[in-house]
Amino acid sequence: MTFEQDVSNLRANANSALLDKIVGYYGPADEIEPWAHLNSLLWPELSENENTRREQIPGVLDEYQDELRRYIRRYDDLRERRLDALSNYDLGIAHRQSGPENGLFQALDAVRNHIGRARAQVLWLLAEQDRLALPQLALF
Repeated sequence: MTFEQDVSNLRANANSALLDKIVGYYGPADEIEPWAHLNSLLWPELSENENTRREQIPGVLDEYQDELRRYIRRYDDLRERRLDALSNYDLGIAHRQSGPENGLFQALDAVRNHIGRARAQVLWLLAEQDRLALPQLALF
């Protein structure tokens, strides 16, 4: 039997009731909370100079929001397509011993954690943007 046939059998023989439970355990992406604490090692790299920092934030914020959107798309894809969203390597090598159901569980868990981290980073950037906002002057 070829590797591809073996992986195909793993997909076909997976416990669908357990896959349903796994997907049910990992709710919709919009319910994933940002990390409550974001270690300073995970803060986006910005200049120490506040003027430069203020100018950097919009571009860096766009990058982190794009990253968050990619993670959400991946998470939704895993929830929707389940084992079909996992590669042959994931199922046939990385999770061969633990089973395809565990492969889906671990993939969803990892992506959920990335979403929580990315949301915390976006919130941190928004707070920095607010902190560095220049005061509005009255016109009269």
